Amino acid sequence: MTSDAVLVSGSVAAADASPTVAVERRLTAAQDMARPFFSVLITAYNRADHIERCVRSVLDQTFADLEIVVADDGSTDGTPAVLAALAQPRLRVVRHERNRGISPARASAVDHARGEWFVMLDSDWELFPGSLARLRELVDQRPPKVRMIRSRLRCDDGSLQPGVMPSAVTGYRERLHWMEEVTARRCSSPAGHCIHRSVFETTNYFDDRRGAMELLWEADLARTESSLWVPDILGKQHVDADNSYSRDVVASRLISRLLDEAPDALWMAETMLSEHGDELARYAPRVRLSVLERAVTQAFLSGDRR
Repeated sequence: MTSDAVLVSGSVAAADASPTVAVERRLTAAQDMARPFFSVLITAYNRADHIERCVRSVLDQTFADLEIVVADDGSTDGTPAVLAALAQPRLRVVRHERNRGISPARASAVDHARGEWFVMLDSDWELFPGSLARLRELVDQRPPKVRMIRSRLRCDDGSLQPGVMPSAVTGYRERLHWMEEVTARRCSSPAGHCIHRSVFETTNYFDDRRGAMELLWEADLARTESSLWVPDILGKQHVDADNSYSRDVVASRLISRLLDEAPDALWMAETMLSEHGDELARYAPRVRLSVLERAVTQAFLSGDRR
């Protein structure tokens, strides 16, 4: 499958090829160019009023060995103009010609990143000035073989995410236990992510699926990768974007999105049950039930009456 992502600033523009070619191109480019320590990867769709705040929070970091890669997922508002006006040498923009969803946008950002460690941001988040300096320390202090560091976020109302914080290092089973606790408490789960580039050489984000794919992607990843969880609050999540994926309440927009994403959401739920169902039944039965309910709902929305 080909994609329509084009690098529109920061380098010579080039249309994407297949995912395999994209990874090969990324690795070759990284060998030819000096890598920054951090690539801060931001995804955006129609965020003209928010993207500059996010980007400037990265440019204002006390740790300067970084690049910013923004994946503009086919914005139809002023987002491209805002990004063009920033015109920063450490900022590169990858643009989708059409809106493809957050997972493909993240995959495109990964494919164009040159850093050693990737820091993932949504466009309604911002970093605190010393966040990358602290992450640099944590990279040096992490246990051997750990390639993922997860931190906390503060919301506009003062609450912290994730609502349940694991301790120290988690593997696959510990992640399932954590998912079960989050589900039982009905609390938030987003966290800051700092991930070594080598993780994505085998497990990039799904580049051909719309909708929320994190549950499956994270479960797949946990089978091979351990995560270091730290209590540091390294970012802020704002709630002022009216098209937030998890908070959108505009009926016409929400209904259209749910119908468009239903086939892929059904695929995600069915794949989650197929590949992780036995472990979920053993360690996270509430999560398994919620995935079953999601599968039924998405089957109805997609017109699947099996």
